[in-house]
Amino acid sequence: MTITSEHRSTAIATGTTRELWTGVAFPVLFLASVLVSSPPADNASNATWISNYTGSSQQARHLATGILLVLAGLTLASFLTALWRRVHDARPAVSPLPLVAAAASAACIAAGGVVQAFVSGGELIGKYPLPSAEILRLSNDLGFALVGVAGMLAAALAVACLSVQGRRAGLLGGKTYVFGLIVSVALLLAVAFVPIFLLLAWTVVVSVQLLRR
Repeated sequence: MTITSEHRSTAIATGTTRELWTGVAFPVLFLASVLVSSPPADNASNATWISNYTGSSQQARHLATGILLVLAGLTLASFLTALWRRVHDARPAVSPLPLVAAAASAACIAAGGVVQAFVSGGELIGKYPLPSAEILRLSNDLGFALVGVAGMLAAALAVACLSVQGRRAGLLGGKTYVFGLIVSVALLLAVAFVPIFLLLAWTVVVSVQLLRR
């Protein structure tokens, strides 16, 4: 059976529509990663840190956080890619820079999840001795730096570019365009963690807006 260009275009459009649902899945997975495990503050005592990583249930929670962050990074990349494809369909000459930024953001978020979970993963799978509290603090801080700093800076670039491109292509309304620019600027301060919630809201707003089309 011959596959016509019309059938191929329909299949691509259907696939892109399904991918847009990842804009809803991303905040769900990211919030779940935050809720599953709650490491102590950096200034907490060494005993508190050791206790927080002692026992199979505690270790399983930290491992789950890492897995959820990996999945969150993948869904964010999928959503940003789907959005770029919609823009590209409307304006084929658009820059692929958002795709590069999306890939970098997803890689950093996933890497942060791996760093935060490797101690607990080693405890559960290999039964290695629990490292010192300093190592636990370092792994948690490094994991957050990858997710909340490197990952969000790359996401800020992707959001800014896609907001401009989406507006020019007629896919995003004026309010959504302005919201995207606000989100991209706010993510420059994602080290404070709270601005990350704006990214979660933006992916839902844009995905719902495009799905309704």
